Amino acid sequence: MSSYRFPPKDWLDLPNFLSAEEFKNLPPNANTCIIIEGMTYAGRHTQAQVMSEELNLPKFAFSEWVTKYPPENDEERQIIAECLRNSVYLPDNLRNKVADWALHEFYDKRHTDDEYYSRPFIMVGYPRTLEQAKHFQRFLETRRIYALVAVIEINSQEARRRMSESTVKRVGHESDKLPEIQLIRLGEYFLKTHGYLKWLLLTGKATGFKTCLDRSEYERRRHEFSEVIDRGDYVVLSQQDVTNMIMKFLGMFHFVQYSGA
Repeated sequence: MSSYRFPPKDWLDLPNFLSAEEFKNLPPNANTCIIIEGMTYAGRHTQAQVMSEELNLPKFAFSEWVTKYPPENDEERQIIAECLRNSVYLPDNLRNKVADWALHEFYDKRHTDDEYYSRPFIMVGYPRTLEQAKHFQRFLETRRIYALVAVIEINSQEARRRMSESTVKRVGHESDKLPEIQLIRLGEYFLKTHGYLKWLLLTGKATGFKTCLDRSEYERRRHEFSEVIDRGDYVVLSQQDVTNMIMKFLGMFHFVQYSGA
């Protein structure tokens, strides 16, 4: 008769992806990163950019590095070009390979040359799937870095509104207004990333941050925010206020102060 084991030996373990409470209890000199996540059109890249600028923190954006990656052969070059043109994810094995190269350039060659290299760095665009997270865990573990996944949440009305508006020009996103491209991008997210993020949230290895508040909640909390976009029955928080919300929630201002940022 077989006996049950818990957890099963093949159970996914991401020990360097921490819950918010574990992250808060790290010593001030711990090596950390904040991974900005969220659904398509949530504003992940803009939020990462604002956090980086507001707090003078290094930022790793996968979309900026993939265009600098030197392909090993014509096949890699063609796959990358096609994925960027069609707004689809790179295959996991190639995305991991590009990330390995890019993180080596970003972290091993540059970030650790900074005398304040223990300051947190911001990540966006990687990892986006379970397989990528398992691969990234090895990078974190070998360098003793601890990660917090911050999921930027928007409501359905705001998502539809952003889909209908002009897109910010960014590599691989030039055709976002086309319905076909929107369907592909949303499909990629729900098929490959949505379940992964839900699992992280379920296990406490990710923390959600609401950036759209209904009118009644905003009126109760309006003193907490410096600026909002008024949509009538709900408001959208500014990226600066979301940055402050994340950092205050995590108790991370002491990290920034310690690291000289």
